[in-house]
Amino acid sequence: MSAVLPTGDHEGAPSVGEAVERIGLRGFTRALRLWVPTSVWVAALVQTLFLVVLAATDGYDVARSGEVLRVILTYVTVAAMFGLVHLVVGVRSRLAVPITLAVFSLFVTVNIACEETAGNFDYAFVHANAREIFTPLGRHIVASNLKIGEVALLLFVPLTSGLALVTIPNRAWPGSVRSRWGAALVCTSLLVGLPAARVSTHEALTAFVVSALRFHAENSEAEASTRGMAYPYVHDLVPSPVAAAASAGDPAPRPDVILLFLESWNGVFTDKTRPDGRAYTPVFNARRRDGLSFEHFYGNSIQSSRGHFATLCSLIPLYRAKEFTDLGATRLRCLPEVLGGAGYKSLFYSATAEPEFDRSQIFFRRIGFDEALFQDPPQLSHDPDFWGTGLQDDVFYKRFFGLIDERIEREPSAPIFAVAANASNHYPFNERPNHVPDPHEATKYRRNYVASLSNSDAWLATFFDELDKRPRLRDAIVVAVGDHSFPADEHGIHINMLGSYEEAFRTAFVLRWRGHLEPRHVPDRAGSQIDIAPTIADLLKLSGKVAFAGRSLLDETRASEAAPLVQPYDGVQLVAVRYPFKLVRHEAAEQESLFDLSTDPAEEHDRIHDPRLASEREALRETITRIHANQSVLRGNRVWPE
Repeated sequence: MSAVLPTGDHEGAPSVGEAVERIGLRGFTRALRLWVPTSVWVAALVQTLFLVVLAATDGYDVARSGEVLRVILTYVTVAAMFGLVHLVVGVRSRLAVPITLAVFSLFVTVNIACEETAGNFDYAFVHANAREIFTPLGRHIVASNLKIGEVALLLFVPLTSGLALVTIPNRAWPGSVRSRWGAALVCTSLLVGLPAARVSTHEALTAFVVSALRFHAENSEAEASTRGMAYPYVHDLVPSPVAAAASAGDPAPRPDVILLFLESWNGVFTDKTRPDGRAYTPVFNARRRDGLSFEHFYGNSIQSSRGHFATLCSLIPLYRAKEFTDLGATRLRCLPEVLGGAGYKSLFYSATAEPEFDRSQIFFRRIGFDEALFQDPPQLSHDPDFWGTGLQDDVFYKRFFGLIDERIEREPSAPIFAVAANASNHYPFNERPNHVPDPHEATKYRRNYVASLSNSDAWLATFFDELDKRPRLRDAIVVAVGDHSFPADEHGIHINMLGSYEEAFRTAFVLRWRGHLEPRHVPDRAGSQIDIAPTIADLLKLSGKVAFAGRSLLDETRASEAAPLVQPYDGVQLVAVRYPFKLVRHEAAEQESLFDLSTDPAEEHDRIHDPRLASEREALRETITRIHANQSVLRGNRVWPE
């Protein structure tokens, strides 16, 4: 061991205190150089660069409590990490420089990734999205997020620092063998103890490793907890009184069902006005007054595939892994299959040209769609209406209804379940040709988002125009819902993989069935995407068994059930909303917060310790437990019997 871990000349070597006393403050820097390896100094300088970049971003103010201690512990962690490498591999071993450079490269890479994803780069993010990053759409999203100047700076400085590691090698540990192993034990204790104590720092590499260990430990625990479980979601459909009254009656032909997913639609903007008094979404505002709508309607998670899953399958999304790609062995029974049993022919149509992204096309066919169609890339190469991630909304709507016409012409007697997913209002919200940011908003991110949302809202008029000009479809059940929300700097956050504020989940929703369902706005009850499939089944008076986790929005007997929401990144945040109360549990930090949205819509006053809300807190915790159990049910193939 001594040949691999050289000690240098340590006989009579002074301690740090003795060195300072002998040489005085003027020589203190030289003493530090003697005891602190070059790799620690260089890593500390690079960490400083990342902290400076972090401080320059808008998202830095999100969680500043205890920030001074957090910064100090960041440098402690960096010193412990590179100090441990130096103490273990020494300086004379052939592996010393390669191992030091390898750890340094990982350190820089993970920090760059964290900066580019606004601090969201943990193992769960990589595990869930690694495959999609290499698809054309994934590369497009990554490229649109890259800031060339920032990346150049973050790469140039680490490369320069790496050169310093080679040209200014570490010195041998000047102390005794015992002191070296004691120092190694201290470094190890810090690297293990701080994460174990849930102490937060800005050092990204150790946080990434800890997130990987936690990810696999939680998955193993979830898998183990499913053993012997029954199928908790399976139940008989029982029409609610409101739905029974709205029904067309048994002899009448079943109505067509049209479902529109609105990309990245932040529901906080609904019925709100700009600083100059103009409505943000006038078209949607007017259309939602024609049907059933909710003031507090939520996407159950924060990405398109998760929103599609929650809506079409009425199941709570996973907080570890992704539904489209990681539930291949789980038997589902989603709305397309249920409607297929009632004679419906189903169609899913996407504005994107990415059937492989999240294995979407395979998933849609698997859950029962007769057709799952995407745009044809060769035809789009010179199409001016295809930009960003998909076909421009108004053009897309016309093609969507053209497909419905073809389906009706082929089988005129079969009712249709047609689903459209638009794409124009997509991150980074500035890719439309001749894009003009809204000049009345405070930040550049909000200016871009508002302009994009306004365009998508204006094009929404084409959807309803095409719908209403077709006599057969005037009596259709029509649902428009956001696939997920997207924050627009309401709390300094402009990426949907951070935080659990209202703007991370609140989205658009309206259900219209002309002549059958009275228009109604619900201001004081929470609904979510998992409630849409049961509501459609309720209106159609379907019978038989389903495996829906949601409840019909028309069923007043279940009106008090909380909406379960999942932020799978940012340390995993699980949320339960039973308006006006909202409980947020941050899994990584093991912390809870409780807010009263009726008096505190900005979620600034945590009431988790308010004794008057003890019963509300406990009731909402049951929904958090339900989210945990759902993870086990889905991963353990306990949704629907084979």
